[in-house]
Amino acid sequence: MIEIQNLKKVYKSKNIETVAIRDISLSISQGEFVMILGRSGCGKTTLLNILGGIDSITEGSYRFEGVEIGRLRGGQIAKFRNEKVGFIFQAYHLIEELDAIHNVELPLGYGGWGRQARKKRAEEALQKVGLETRMTFYPSQLSGGQQQRVAIARAIVNCPKVILADEPTGNLDEENCHSIMELLTHLNESGTTIVMVTHDTSLIKYASRVICINDGEVIREEFNRNEKEE
Repeated sequence: MIEIQNLKKVYKSKNIETVAIRDISLSISQGEFVMILGRSGCGKTTLLNILGGIDSITEGSYRFEGVEIGRLRGGQIAKFRNEKVGFIFQAYHLIEELDAIHNVELPLGYGGWGRQARKKRAEEALQKVGLETRMTFYPSQLSGGQQQRVAIARAIVNCPKVILADEPTGNLDEENCHSIMELLTHLNESGTTIVMVTHDTSLIKYASRVICINDGEVIREEFNRNEKEE
């Protein structure tokens, strides 16, 4: 599904160059749960943003299902993000003025779905994350774990090929962290590819493969789940 070759990302500011990604090559197959592990500032979020078409490439190649993403422009990259990718963030990024169901509907609105179809798909997504009784609740009326579930419902409502999760448990307590990770595992076992970045080594048990990054480079890869080792 994802093929990256000799990827490099450099940020330039006046006379200063910061190399965020040095020379990364990797592939991710359909149905994997890949966890990108590394300390703060190691380049893992930059890599995730490149995978989601949020950030550009300085050098190298990134292909998604055979399409060179670096060549997409304007509406093409927006369509790629809307149709192929679901995003989950540490800070949830819900709109406070909208209730849960309307937050979840947002990606469908950008995709041109009709009102009734948006409502039906959003209801189904919220049911999948166990929030069928909280559809009309606003973010301020929900716990942190419930807000993250709304964010996950929003990420899956378009049935994306891959979910990109950036520290999705970073603002949660241990109980809610476990609950969210179990939900992501269930989504993965249902066929959704997941790429998640984290600095928390206790979470790697949920992944099928772990990619360790340091200073913009892959330093180690390992398989985690038994079925991947057979």
